Amino acid sequence: MRVIEASAPGKVILFGEHFVVKGKPAIAVALSPRIHVLVRELEDNRLVIISRDTGYRIVFDPNSLEVVESSGKLLQLRKILEELKSKNKTIKPAYVEITSEIPVAAGLGSSASLAVAFTAAYSRYMGLDLSREEISRIAFEAEKVVHGKPSGIDNTVATFGGAILYEKGSFTRLRVGKIRDYFIIADTGVPRSTRKAVLKVLDLYEKYPDILEHVYNAAEKIVREARRALEKADTIRMGELMNINHGLLSAIGVSGLELEQLVHVARRSGALGSKITGAGMGGSIIALASRDGVNHVYNTLSRYARRLIKASIDWEGVRVEEK
Repeated sequence: MRVIEASAPGKVILFGEHFVVKGKPAIAVALSPRIHVLVRELEDNRLVIISRDTGYRIVFDPNSLEVVESSGKLLQLRKILEELKSKNKTIKPAYVEITSEIPVAAGLGSSASLAVAFTAAYSRYMGLDLSREEISRIAFEAEKVVHGKPSGIDNTVATFGGAILYEKGSFTRLRVGKIRDYFIIADTGVPRSTRKAVLKVLDLYEKYPDILEHVYNAAEKIVREARRALEKADTIRMGELMNINHGLLSAIGVSGLELEQLVHVARRSGALGSKITGAGMGGSIIALASRDGVNHVYNTLSRYARRLIKASIDWEGVRVEEK
């Protein structure tokens, strides 16, 4: 029985979140936790998709792509199937199993990682040999179903791995030195709303544009400097820039007691740097820790965080295997 498995990494915004809304650059990196999608043949005329971690399940008629059965949030995968059908004219029946090392709604790009892995696995199962650019494009269509107007950062990073610079709608893959230190994602457990956080910051900008303009320009300079630090694998400088970037995010009102606690616990326990990642007003922080100090930082944060993930930069991006 033919079995195809594909996987794609998660992502984190390392520098520049919020400031991209006004055209400033941001840097995102792929992280080692992955979503895995396994596709195997199914004898009856159904396309069955099951997520082992969430319990979500959806069943399609492969001929019409109508939903026969659904529980949970997997409907965006139909968009991918429609894109593949336009290339191949038919969709083959299959059993699809999803397993994930990436938590949902943690700001780590889980929906994009799923879209990329699913596109890569199912297209190969159908006999298509898609380029990475085409895999990313199709995954982006599914991301529109989930997020409305996504930036494209998440699916790009999940597809290509490594680090990218995002600026005014365009992407530049960065040449990064061999960073062997670790990132720790620590979740406050406080629910976040990206929309509310973005609107809050924009309101503040409208009230104090002359002041906030300097904050946004500083954020841009941090990203430019961080790019050079990444290229040289200078994690000391990266950590210092993370700390400065956090100060700007706090200044624009997206921090809070729980986030500040995790940021400063990480620093006190030896992290090279720590900051909010994502929208803020809840959610997670990211800490950069040396190989020698990572376990101490992790164990200390475990007393305060609801959930922790230790990760390294993923250099590979999407991966497909036939078993």
